[in-house]
Amino acid sequence: MDIQHLRYFLTVSRTLNYTKAAEELYISRQAVAQAVRQLETELQSPLLINRKNALALTPLGLIFQKEAAKIVRAFGQFEAAMMKQAGDKKNELKIVMGAGIVLNLSAEIFARFSTAYSSILLSTKEEDNETILRHVTEGEADLGLIGTTPAYIQGFRYCLIKKSDLHVCMHVDHPLAKKVSLTFQDLKDVPMVGFGEKYDLHRYYVQKCHENGFSPTFSIITADVNISRNLVLENRSVSFAFPDYRKDTHPSPSKVKVLPLNLGETDDWGIYAITRKDEEITLAQQLFIEFMQSQARMESPATAAGVR
Repeated sequence: MDIQHLRYFLTVSRTLNYTKAAEELYISRQAVAQAVRQLETELQSPLLINRKNALALTPLGLIFQKEAAKIVRAFGQFEAAMMKQAGDKKNELKIVMGAGIVLNLSAEIFARFSTAYSSILLSTKEEDNETILRHVTEGEADLGLIGTTPAYIQGFRYCLIKKSDLHVCMHVDHPLAKKVSLTFQDLKDVPMVGFGEKYDLHRYYVQKCHENGFSPTFSIITADVNISRNLVLENRSVSFAFPDYRKDTHPSPSKVKVLPLNLGETDDWGIYAITRKDEEITLAQQLFIEFMQSQARMESPATAAGVR
């Protein structure tokens, strides 16, 4: 059983309302219900039932609530004791992450972690990939979150948080906008906004183009999002985007179309957590990684991998 699922169940059993529990936990109602269903599947018996449009605990649910509370309380004491033993007075965890990581994981995931592990002071900031690697190497950051492939992070201890799709943003009148999805071959001779060598996505795109037998065509090399957006709106270029780019972040959603880029089943592009290879994983780092992986599994069917 997942300790996080026990925490979710206890919140539901106290509020007897999935929506209220979700609001307290900073997660979706669906995620809360899914966690409870997972527990019920493991127990092969219901913990909650609907009575006259209201939730109620089953007899097993009442017992489970009492025992789960003991486990969660004991686990919290265990965490606090381990943190104290680690000698980290503030239990601060400095995270440096790539641009767009929050969009790809979800904006609330860091708030959920802080709620679940209040003894850990989480600080985050966004940087380009090159700076992320430098900060982790020099110890200025405890952990990096980066969109990349293992080939680019061999000098670090790393683990997959979430397999990540790539999406391409274009004007609705662009010839490719008629398609449902794209392959790298579709992008041959198509002007693309490049981010520059500091970003693994740029290097990855160049590599994949060469693997498909052609050189990429860049309209401009820039990390300026506004320039990228304007080129797309003027139908002069396409650019990479995130799955929710159209509905959440683009100023003119009716003028753009976002299509998934088919990477192939064996492709290993995703969001990875990286730490220094010459240092042991701390408890705070391990808790953060495991939490991110569990949240990613709940939000998508992608499988997270262990630390390497």
